[in-house]
Amino acid sequence: MINKVEIETADGYQLIGSEFKPACSNGRVVIINGATGVLRKYYQPYAEFLCQQGFTILTYDYRGIGDSKQASVNAKPASMIHWGQLDMDAVLTWTQNHYSEMKIAGVGHSIGGQLLGMTPNNNRYTSFLNIAAQQIHWKNWERKDQPLSVLFFYCVLPLFFSANKGLPKWVLGAEYLPKQVIRDWSRFGRKPFYTDEQGNELHDGYHRYTGNMRFYAMADDNRFAPPSCVKALQLHFKNAPSDMIVVDPKKVGMRSIDHFGFFKRSMSESVWQDTSNWLASSS
Repeated sequence: MINKVEIETADGYQLIGSEFKPACSNGRVVIINGATGVLRKYYQPYAEFLCQQGFTILTYDYRGIGDSKQASVNAKPASMIHWGQLDMDAVLTWTQNHYSEMKIAGVGHSIGGQLLGMTPNNNRYTSFLNIAAQQIHWKNWERKDQPLSVLFFYCVLPLFFSANKGLPKWVLGAEYLPKQVIRDWSRFGRKPFYTDEQGNELHDGYHRYTGNMRFYAMADDNRFAPPSCVKALQLHFKNAPSDMIVVDPKKVGMRSIDHFGFFKRSMSESVWQDTSNWLASSS
């Protein structure tokens, strides 16, 4: 059963989510935190699969994305930092309140994994599964791919920001990205560690998290989250027990996976089953 839910953030944004309830619960709830500019409906095939395994699942749109556009006049603008500090916090708090008897696990796709380190009291997650979640400093890419990363973080994103606009859909094929989102994205890519708007490094939340973690990298994800970048993010969570798995599409019977293939219905069910087994046993 799928229900639409509304979750209010501390500063008055109305986040819209989808709640997947299993026929027979295994006592665990999983929050799927999406990638930059990716709507929650994209994660429905994977959410339905986990739901069939007995998990209660929650997907949602960050502020400024998809259906999450309504906000009070005093609400803070959509930015990557606010996605982590306010939106992920609100969704986690809502889940705690509605499923107080269940263990809560997280799934983070790309930025959805990065922002765990900015989420207040992130140890409310007993475990966290990262899918193509990466540390995006340009030097983390292989040398041959670094020029393209430099161009993106130092030129493309600042160009759209200076033009007083967000990032249009046609640039990356995702949703329109608000101006403050691309400012954070550009800054994160130019710094060796995540910083706030004043340049202060945000170490604490990354070092504070102690839940079990697993990182999946796709061997053919060269543009957005190559294994070298995934490994760099894993190292930021230095106090969390973790492992990292590199998925070779050919070894799981697929032509390609890249950055967005993991959550499609065409994804290898054996890999999905591995993640389900991990989520069921890791917390």
